[in-house]
Amino acid sequence: MKNNSITQATLNEYRVQRMIEEVQDYAIILLDVDGNVQNWNKGAEKIKGYLEKEILGENFSVFYLPKDREQGLPSKLIEEARSNGRAAHEGWRVRKDGSRFWGNIIITALHDEFDKVIGFTKVTRDLTERKLSEERKEQDAKSIALQNKQLEEFAYVTSHDLQEPIRKIRAFVELARMEIDNKKEVGWYLDKIDCSAEKMIRLIKDILTFSKLSHEQSEFSDVDLNHIVREVLSEYEVLIAEKKAKIEVSDLPEIKGIPVQIYQLFSNLISNAIKFNHGEPHITLSYTVLDGQDPSLQQFGHLITLTDNGIGFDQKYADQAFEPFKRLSSEFSGTGIGLAVCKRIVENHNGLIRVQTEPGKGTTFTLLI
Repeated sequence: MKNNSITQATLNEYRVQRMIEEVQDYAIILLDVDGNVQNWNKGAEKIKGYLEKEILGENFSVFYLPKDREQGLPSKLIEEARSNGRAAHEGWRVRKDGSRFWGNIIITALHDEFDKVIGFTKVTRDLTERKLSEERKEQDAKSIALQNKQLEEFAYVTSHDLQEPIRKIRAFVELARMEIDNKKEVGWYLDKIDCSAEKMIRLIKDILTFSKLSHEQSEFSDVDLNHIVREVLSEYEVLIAEKKAKIEVSDLPEIKGIPVQIYQLFSNLISNAIKFNHGEPHITLSYTVLDGQDPSLQQFGHLITLTDNGIGFDQKYADQAFEPFKRLSSEFSGTGIGLAVCKRIVENHNGLIRVQTEPGKGTTFTLLI
């Protein structure tokens, strides 16, 4: 009877061991008192990428990010399990190939009959999909909230700016009615009405342009900026000649972008530089390769600057310059959407646009792409 009992116990132990080894949805690891791997199941091999022979004897800290190891997270978890019997944690972990996964882990202390810690079990579950789904939901919620806020501001400013030419049209219509027999006066009022209507048309077109700017990856292709700039300069050939503008362009790179948007970006910047100038415009378009020396710019590959000698404006209004309908000068015509369009385009290309300016001393726009 005793032998049968021993045989049954051994069989049960074998079954438990096989059950643990065969589980593939959880990484189940046996650690010694120092956190070194003693046993490894198929789930651990699947989740972490190591074969058992590659990992036995290695410390479990190899599964943690460098910054977590520097902060002593693995040893803190072991000590917590040693003191409290159990430690739980969620965070990014590292596979053998260097890729990351979001792991939910529980470390449990194992004790002998004298309640002395003789090792630990570590159970890890890969929750990467759940984590990414949560992050997507959070990003979507933030994006929706931002879009709603922008929409409210956009609707308010749009309605205000659209009403202004309508008010003028109605006022000139009333004045024309009062002078209906005076052809000269009526003609003057009709010209004013026409100008207001034309301004409204430009404003509506600019609003539609701004609202349609997307960043669909399918629209991206190779874009030669030299070709783009040549096309823009050709478009403004007459204006350049009239203003006697001098434009210097260095050799520009080829980038991944949406061609029609890149054209619009340089068209807006160059036309502004020509237009907002009391004298003969001098415009310089230059390019610098970013070599990664500045850590704050490491995500960008290209730095393009456009400098002019135009009217400039106070630097304290630099951020406002990129807001829709913000016009920093009343001397020149425009709807105030041009720079907002530029900012939207640059952001669609995962870039930044900055401005340095001073009244009467010109402006420099910096594009980081």
